[in-house]
Amino acid sequence: MSKNCLLFGSLVFWLVSAASFAGVGEGQELYDAYCQVCHGGLGEGQTMGKPLNDSAARNLSDEDLIAVITAGRAGTGMAAWGSSFSEQEILDVASYVRILQGGSGLSSVDENAALSDDPAVLTGEQLFNSTAGCASCHSYRDQGGNVGPALDGVASRLGESGLLQALNNPSASIVAGFEAKVVEQQDGSIIRGRYRNESDLAIQILIADGSRWVTFFKERVKAVRDAEESLMPETFSELGASEQENLLAFLKSL
Repeated sequence: MSKNCLLFGSLVFWLVSAASFAGVGEGQELYDAYCQVCHGGLGEGQTMGKPLNDSAARNLSDEDLIAVITAGRAGTGMAAWGSSFSEQEILDVASYVRILQGGSGLSSVDENAALSDDPAVLTGEQLFNSTAGCASCHSYRDQGGNVGPALDGVASRLGESGLLQALNNPSASIVAGFEAKVVEQQDGSIIRGRYRNESDLAIQILIADGSRWVTFFKERVKAVRDAEESLMPETFSELGASEQENLLAFLKSL
């Protein structure tokens, strides 16, 4: 076996073992931006790409699905995305393809891998999903919103100091792809949200609940400008000390 095959096999093994960090919401955004032009919005297939919900695609193992997205498929129009997408993004796309096929994500995902019986973690998770309101914007284990980035593995990515800074001062460092724009409409009303697909003519803004993207034509609004602050509210600083400890314990457990 060649060195390249060994390296690629190692990459696939790593991707599958890390599948519990796949984010379906992020996968949908990547799919809609780069994949649907060939495979269709629902995976039904187009002239340039085969269906993703037929029996041949559904019968691919998770490892084979990840390999096709990473390295492409020789003799077809399927491009290799390994040099364009990160390992995490490839997992996210693969997980969303499984959703299009009627599944619930990658079958390799161990849904109990990150569960904890620590009372602080359990209390923090309840707080995350209720009064703190974090789940309306952020997701973990493929549940929650997509206004903000998925939080699976956030503590390992940022470290404790970086995590505390993100909680206490959200505007200090905004994750790429989650910057915001402000749209001022002709009636003076203000729309502020995450954006994508900005051009000289238009911009798309994610509405506050994260359920859909809305297109604004620039010639029909007063102004479009960069938002100076993060979309994330400074909720953490408003919590009591014990609530902060519990929420932090939960985030560290992801």
